[in-house]
Amino acid sequence: MAAPSGCCRRHIERAVRDKLPWVRRKLAEMASRPPAPRRLWADGEMLPYLGTSYPLCLVPDGGAPVRLRGGRFLMEPTVAADGRRHMIAWYVAHAGPLLARRVEHFGTTVGAPPASIEVKDLGRRWGTCHADGRIRFHWQIVLFPRPVVDYIVVHELAHLLELNHSRRFWGHVEAALPEYREHKAWLKQESGPFTL
Repeated sequence: MAAPSGCCRRHIERAVRDKLPWVRRKLAEMASRPPAPRRLWADGEMLPYLGTSYPLCLVPDGGAPVRLRGGRFLMEPTVAADGRRHMIAWYVAHAGPLLARRVEHFGTTVGAPPASIEVKDLGRRWGTCHADGRIRFHWQIVLFPRPVVDYIVVHELAHLLELNHSRRFWGHVEAALPEYREHKAWLKQESGPFTL
């Protein structure tokens, strides 16, 4: 945590005390989430994409390391030992075009097209918006159902209009996606198992 230079210790301590209930609530939420599944990168393991789980099949065919074909993720057996890295590369490659289409679709509705979008690992954040119009999305959001992906897209686009979570911000979100509360709740409660 950082504080503005010149800020007195008393103000910093009060700010930390004031946020303590929120911190405790967030820690309790994180502790109550089911643990992420341990991946073995073996035949039959289920991997999510856009809210649907697909079985993993280790199939040698000399093609790309990972493919989604016929309702199955096909992975070259030679890359299974490093399966997570190859799956992430597949998700990132497919997230870029998908998110670009969703941003284009909702950018007009929200009324704020971004200067650029980027897909990368954002740690615990699903998206970030910068004052200069850049939006970044976590590659992992393409594991979630499409309506939740749309919510994250609209959320970040609304930040182009309001760089906060004020009533006006949520008004922009609701105008573009009236059912956003349902998707926001899903993200808070159900996103845990949708991990690698």
